[in-house]
Amino acid sequence: MSFRYFEVTGHAAVYNKFRHSPPEHLIAKIVNYVKEKVPPPLGTAVDVGCGGGQSTLVLSPHFQHVVGVDPSAAQIEAARKRNTAANVSFRVGGAEQTGLEERSAQLVAASQACHWFHLPRFYAEAGRVLAPSGVLAMYGYTLPLPTHPGAPCLGDVVEKYYKEVLCDYVPPESKNVYLGRYTDEEFYKIPFIEEPLVRDESTFVEFPGSVADVVGYVSTWSAFQNYRKQEGDKKSCEILQSFEKELTDALGGQNAPEDVSLKIRYNYFLIMGRKSTKM
Repeated sequence: MSFRYFEVTGHAAVYNKFRHSPPEHLIAKIVNYVKEKVPPPLGTAVDVGCGGGQSTLVLSPHFQHVVGVDPSAAQIEAARKRNTAANVSFRVGGAEQTGLEERSAQLVAASQACHWFHLPRFYAEAGRVLAPSGVLAMYGYTLPLPTHPGAPCLGDVVEKYYKEVLCDYVPPESKNVYLGRYTDEEFYKIPFIEEPLVRDESTFVEFPGSVADVVGYVSTWSAFQNYRKQEGDKKSCEILQSFEKELTDALGGQNAPEDVSLKIRYNYFLIMGRKSTKM
């Protein structure tokens, strides 16, 4: 394997290479929910914790203006480089202090991000930024599930490395998304929402990929990044090499990691709520 998974340097660059955009049918659920009480044309959507813009750009066909906000200057730089939409802009800012105008947005969205936020302060900021009847949507996905007709246990290998091999390096916040699926009480204490929250776990998406893609994705985990910072590149490379070998062995070990065609499934979960018309 050598160090080929380290050829893309920097967490922002690795993240943007191996992370996908959310599926369009998930975005359609959110947009349709907004439209139930907000007549089109829809004005502004804010993507908080936008990273490299994967979740920002998919909102652009549905809103007149989309703003991606992230505290990482490196991620914002990457997002601006990949942006081709005239109605999309990016800015450095925190989820708890976006710098956006009061009551200026019809949607505040957070994709695979709000487990890192200080939630009470984020809710306060989302409530400030949302216009009356605007929607807060928080969504994410669980551990990737690689599938192949001849190897039904590939998902078990992924879980092993998250729950066992890297368990001492997994931040508690990460567990809230990959294992908890935003079911903790703190994700439901949203002060500006009067109607019952909507929870949906019916969406999934499958991408074609390879063993190399799965290993590359694991290299983006915060648990792996913590391991690399503490233990160095040599041991980190050995972890990925071991993971790659377990996957290829489960597939019969006859092909290079780049040559085995897999389907990689991501199961999504979504929480949505609407700001009161009176606020």
